[in-house]
Amino acid sequence: MFVKKERTYSMKIKRTFFMKINFFIIFLIITFKLKQAQSPEHINRWVVWNIGQGQWVTHVLSDECLHYDMGGEFGSFKNIKKTLVRYCGNKPNRLNLSHWDYDHFLNIPAFVKAVPRLCWQNIPEFAHNKQSAKFILDLKIPTCKQKNEGPAWIPFIARNTNESCLIYFEERVLIPGDSPIQQEKYWSNEIENIELTRVLVLGHHGSRTSTGKELLKRLPRVKFSIASARYAKYRHPHQETLMRLSDYNIPILKTEDWGNIWFE
Repeated sequence: MFVKKERTYSMKIKRTFFMKINFFIIFLIITFKLKQAQSPEHINRWVVWNIGQGQWVTHVLSDECLHYDMGGEFGSFKNIKKTLVRYCGNKPNRLNLSHWDYDHFLNIPAFVKAVPRLCWQNIPEFAHNKQSAKFILDLKIPTCKQKNEGPAWIPFIARNTNESCLIYFEERVLIPGDSPIQQEKYWSNEIENIELTRVLVLGHHGSRTSTGKELLKRLPRVKFSIASARYAKYRHPHQETLMRLSDYNIPILKTEDWGNIWFE
């Protein structure tokens, strides 16, 4: 009887020991995964920079940064330089331009000086012979060697730079540049899975000439929209755009109010 009790006690000790080992292993696994998720080596964030009237959207990844336009107002780069260099300074940087309007590419020269590893991912052909565009092309930024996905939509015909916008759609983030309502009618029906969009960067900074009802009908899952503009000077976003967003229950965030807007 004593031997049986002794064996039972011994088995309990062993079970307790192995349970503690298992809990310890699970703890290590959870801790390791948590540290991985929190470490700078595992990053997947978006930011719409506060650069006044203009557009500069960056997708910050673990091993590279993808930029959708690189514009803004004069002097705006100094306000975001420190943060931008922190997240993208030691990584390859891929530039995707929507169109050749100054407020969408003004800060490219400043970025080239601050962060040396920049390459062209996508360059619009329309109006690339403008004097201001030539100045940027003369910077001799190399073409990216490894090609990622191109624009979600490229217009066949364009009468002006706004109509020439390349439309980008990545990880359910829709970036239409300054594309007007007339063009939205085409690409909103042609971009695959556009109905899964969760974040909308407002076209033309919230101008009444973009973000039409037909587009909003195609975006039932949008969580919020972002206006990269300066109302005090340019009156963007326009009241008509705000009313359309309200009709579809889409909240709006403004870089003018919130500064750099980060989301995942």
